[in-house]
Amino acid sequence: MTSRERVLETLSFRKTDRAPCDLMDGRIWPELYDYFATAHGLHDRDSILDFLGTDFRWIEVAQKETDGAAKSAPHQVTAETTDTSDGPLGSAKTVADVQRLYGGGRKPSDFAMSDFEAIRARWPDHAIVLLPHATPYFWASCQQFGMQEAFYNMVDAPAVYEALLERLSVDSQALLLHFLSAAVGCVDIVELWDDMAGQHSMMVDPAWWRRVIKPWLAKEVALVHAHDMKVLFHSCGAVRPILPDLIEMGVDALEVFQINAAGMEPRSIAKELGGRLAFYGGIEVQHLLSFGTREEVAAQVRYNIDCFRACGGYIVANCHSHIRTIKGDNIVAMCEAAKWTEGAV
Repeated sequence: MTSRERVLETLSFRKTDRAPCDLMDGRIWPELYDYFATAHGLHDRDSILDFLGTDFRWIEVAQKETDGAAKSAPHQVTAETTDTSDGPLGSAKTVADVQRLYGGGRKPSDFAMSDFEAIRARWPDHAIVLLPHATPYFWASCQQFGMQEAFYNMVDAPAVYEALLERLSVDSQALLLHFLSAAVGCVDIVELWDDMAGQHSMMVDPAWWRRVIKPWLAKEVALVHAHDMKVLFHSCGAVRPILPDLIEMGVDALEVFQINAAGMEPRSIAKELGGRLAFYGGIEVQHLLSFGTREEVAAQVRYNIDCFRACGGYIVANCHSHIRTIKGDNIVAMCEAAKWTEGAV
């Protein structure tokens, strides 16, 4: 099977020659670059991913600088850190304040258009994932209001909070539609995201999320599907309470399947939800990839594959990236173990 076939069959819960594997979001951080340069003589992203045999290639649309130059190469995925202690809508007390103070979200004109046909021609046999910068509704509300004010508005000023979500949705769907229309026939999967959980529980009440956030996310899932692409939804942590909701919306796979978070044990997840939602990740970084042995990494990969053997829908990948303590040898061991054909699902 080609990588593209392997991934798409996995997302459809059909039998494959082996489990797909990936380096999360195609991200390679400085320490990992140093490892591959020293240990394997590899210095660029493509040669490293080819060496690992990953089945995905990731495309992040490039944001323009004010002079019109692209901020990053269209094939480069970057990490982004933001401050949520305060926000431009921190003083908003009414719906009118939201309308007045909201400066607008990201717009299509903020980004360079990728040549999706050239990207497909470059990687004809890989599954291509697009990161189009669609809005993460909960997280964007924390950025706009500031986290403390966002939580206050959720409870005591719901009309103010939901007025922001409506504005965010208009901008997000316009941006998403802009890139989806250009990517039809070339991109296989689109990543949507919204970090809303810690390692022990969700940061918001699942019932509140269901009532307030879910309808906006559902519109974006439907928009992606209308362009014949799959949805990979990113949220770290203990998101088990809303996994049935993701299934109901039509989300195809959860990234990053953080198995050391509460409620995310692989065998239990596969038994309850296998065959209805695919899971991407499952190889945790806090202990295993940072301090474990190659043998322990391989054992975890094979355990995860075995858990999903009966239902399919598992993709091997690291749960997080840009962690300095992750051993390069363990990343190699993870991808090698994914090719365990006895574990084909």
